[in-house]
Amino acid sequence: MTSSAAMITPAQQQDLMVKLAALGDALTAARETLQRQLGEQFLSIGMPGAPDCERAGYGSTVALTGEHANFSYAVVCDEKSARWLARRFFSLEADDECQLSDVADALNEFPNVAAGLWKAKRQHHGERYQLGLPLFMRGSSWLRFFSKGVNAISQRLAGPEGVSLQIVLIWQSGIKPGGAFSMSTQTAAATAEAANMPINVLQEATQAVVNTCEVQMGLSLEIDANPGDPREAAVQYGSSIALTTEVGGGWNLAVMGDKESCQKLTRILFAMDADEEPAMEDLADGIGEIANVAAGVFKASRLAAGERVQIGLPLFMEGRGCIDFFASGLQGLSQSLNGPDGIIVHVILIWQEGEK
Repeated sequence: MTSSAAMITPAQQQDLMVKLAALGDALTAARETLQRQLGEQFLSIGMPGAPDCERAGYGSTVALTGEHANFSYAVVCDEKSARWLARRFFSLEADDECQLSDVADALNEFPNVAAGLWKAKRQHHGERYQLGLPLFMRGSSWLRFFSKGVNAISQRLAGPEGVSLQIVLIWQSGIKPGGAFSMSTQTAAATAEAANMPINVLQEATQAVVNTCEVQMGLSLEIDANPGDPREAAVQYGSSIALTTEVGGGWNLAVMGDKESCQKLTRILFAMDADEEPAMEDLADGIGEIANVAAGVFKASRLAAGERVQIGLPLFMEGRGCIDFFASGLQGLSQSLNGPDGIIVHVILIWQEGEK
């Protein structure tokens, strides 16, 4: 009996080399940031590979969207390393209490600066990217379960006192960057400043999710009367996607729900039996698909309001990581949608304070 190994095409090999070069710039940007902000040297350990999810307790990710490629720049570490970073970043004494909010702020600030340096380095290769907003993440589900076509490569950095970080680059293959979507919305042209107010933009994002579920799934959702604080929403799973602008910042759109609602949405989308329990991979694909298509519809409505945005990569979330702790200057609003059979969907919009 003979067996044949899968062949790597020249195009795939070239793409891999490009991603490794991009990871090299990501590592250099991370080391320069750590040196400038903390005065510490970090060294690369081992070879690049898949993210080590066993060492992923906390992290933060920033979207970088371009005309020809989309990336997410992420830093990941365990709890010990995360608290070390927070203590050094805020100059806390050994007996000072390090709050989880301190960890979130430190982890959001570091990749935000490093991603900016990476963006500048990639300009030397003729690449231009728009920078998104930092999102604090907890756990490892967002690194374990990617939407279809999304890939990641990671490199470990070792620092003093046993501190270890992973620098992770996430990208999407097989789709046109900028967000291909299967529907369009008819919106009236609006260029007034009011069109960019967060409450109005939340209404656009909410309507985008409603339209997506109606067209893609035949599912009718009713909008609750008033938006609220996303940190009060009862959510367990979801998908977040960045929409960046030419002037920086932009929006993060998340579609989230409790476990039962997300399972019901996935069953409807993939035409599963009523008693079939979706695997975590199915949840990631299903909720990610809804968020991705809704982001495309949202992009069209933003264009009608005079704002051009690029769509980032959908990231699966388990728990409340990205909405419990906003980076400094970030704000959020949540709108609930009610569907049949007890389905509740939360549309969450996050933006940079002072930019809208």
